[in-house]
Amino acid sequence: MSLLCTLKNIRLSFGPKIIFDNAQISVSVGDRIGLLGLNGKGKSTLFKILTGDIIPDHSSPPFEFNKARGDGDENKRFSLFYVPQELPLEGLGNITLKDYFFVFYPELKIVFEASLHQFEEMHGWDMVQNYESYLKYFGLEDLNFRVRDLSGGEQKKILLSLGLSSTANLILWDEPTNHLDIETIKLFEDELNSTAKAFMLITHDRFLLSKLTRKIFHIQHGRIESFSGSYTDYLSFLEKSEQSKLRLLDKLKNNLEREQAWMRQGIKARGTRSKKRVESFLGLKERVSTIKSEAKRNLDLTLQKSNRQTKVLVSFSDLTFAYPSQPTLFENITGEIHKGNKIGLLGNNGVGKTTLLKLIKHELSPVSGSMKTADNLQIQYFSQKRDEMESDTTPYLLLGDGSDFVLLPDGTKKHVSSYFESFLFHRDDIHRPLKTFSGGEKSRLQLALNLTKIGDILIFDEPTNDLDLETIQILEEKLAEFQGAVILISHDRAFLSTVTNKVWLIENKKLQNFEGGYEQVAPYLEVLELERELADESRENPLASVSAEAPKSNVKLNNKEKKRLETIYEDIESTEAKTKIIEEKIANLDFTKLSDPKNQELKILTDAQGTLDERLLFLYEELEDLESRNT
Repeated sequence: MSLLCTLKNIRLSFGPKIIFDNAQISVSVGDRIGLLGLNGKGKSTLFKILTGDIIPDHSSPPFEFNKARGDGDENKRFSLFYVPQELPLEGLGNITLKDYFFVFYPELKIVFEASLHQFEEMHGWDMVQNYESYLKYFGLEDLNFRVRDLSGGEQKKILLSLGLSSTANLILWDEPTNHLDIETIKLFEDELNSTAKAFMLITHDRFLLSKLTRKIFHIQHGRIESFSGSYTDYLSFLEKSEQSKLRLLDKLKNNLEREQAWMRQGIKARGTRSKKRVESFLGLKERVSTIKSEAKRNLDLTLQKSNRQTKVLVSFSDLTFAYPSQPTLFENITGEIHKGNKIGLLGNNGVGKTTLLKLIKHELSPVSGSMKTADNLQIQYFSQKRDEMESDTTPYLLLGDGSDFVLLPDGTKKHVSSYFESFLFHRDDIHRPLKTFSGGEKSRLQLALNLTKIGDILIFDEPTNDLDLETIQILEEKLAEFQGAVILISHDRAFLSTVTNKVWLIENKKLQNFEGGYEQVAPYLEVLELERELADESRENPLASVSAEAPKSNVKLNNKEKKRLETIYEDIESTEAKTKIIEEKIANLDFTKLSDPKNQELKILTDAQGTLDERLLFLYEELEDLESRNT
């Protein structure tokens, strides 16, 4: 594959902090790259180097940024588009979704106002049309709506539309799925999976990484390690490397113990003091220390719990809520929170997830129904915002409140520097002002602050946003071990699968309870998506609902139908595979436990099976029609 760009001799430091030390990368046409690394170690900085917003330090040999010219082939010429985490909103005024395109492309606006012919030559009309098409694809139908009045999730959809409609050959995506619901993430995933453009992806969504990436860049110790293969392949590689590293460490430790025993002996017992052997011993100590520091580090995430023995912490029944002069969010919903529940709270943006949490915390009162909580219930709510952390304060003042020790809820004390380091920070950063920390570092620091608090129920609102994968995986383990109750609002499917043992789904103003965690509700969500697809197909193609007995058209295939004939086989294979999975799950059910009225698994699976069968029948009929006219 031909190269789009290469970056060599990247050296960059901010004061004493070294970001890159002689790092290098190469990007080829069509590359699908996942960019990994701890927060604050250079992921966003690498993006800024690629965009030209940051120039690496002067060095010898000098920094090189080689860009492909394409030699007349536009698809092989280096061009880049950066999609930031947040939508720039400063100075927008009353600008609409339609006009926001020109906010991101001010140079095109100048051309548009000066010469429509030149605007067309720069593919301006195509880009505008694709941008508006993607907005509608993601559910933003009113293009005259003011951008500033949109929710965070809706604003994120504008960024997706801008990135997907770009004509650049390398797209940089910085946490594209933050604030999005699972349905929108799947739509975005499908689009990115079908693109021929190269892209580089910073994300904590492991499902997205596993499905989309074919190459991994991992920033470690100032270098950028390149791995050819998917994210899943890379995890397997790391696991094998970790095992090899531990075996080597074990061997070195044995050698070290033997050499230490020799060093402790007196001069007479040792005979002559071998300078070479002493140097070997010191080198061995350094090597063991290096390998230990590179081994997988653990965060000290001790989730503090009360000693409450109460089983039912919260119960509500026939709960209805609506804001003044607004439509009803949900009505007559019922649920309970038990000690040990790990609840995933799901639903599209705007259905009332955060409102339900406010009702549980008694920050709002229902229109009707009852809400009961255990006496002296302690709820800790960890929001996405970092308002409690002042930008001029330091981790030392934040965590220790001016003391050298952090007082933990179980009564123990830990030195503030040790506690700070246990969250993968460097000890030297403890007196840095928070305004110098990256977004991910602030999230990790907020986690350190939050986990000093005691609670019967821990509520996390998008806890994985801005966290690196290493931190997320450790947080998963600690949440799974926590004996109290946990409620999670999250779009991270891997995170939900690992942590939850129960799911609440808000849909059509109702609350559905699933007792088996996200793994159980996943087939149901798949059914909902398929039903929507079938409904969309019926609207777009009224003939799709016509009986199979209806006479077939003799009209030849148009270009769109020919393209569909090429892809329909994959759709059939995919649907058949899903059907097989559902059939296997039904066959493996323990039917002795299905008498429990709370157990909805059989109903979910049979509903899914019925929808998939209907989908397959439609696909077979569509294939028969297309093949009969492909002559």
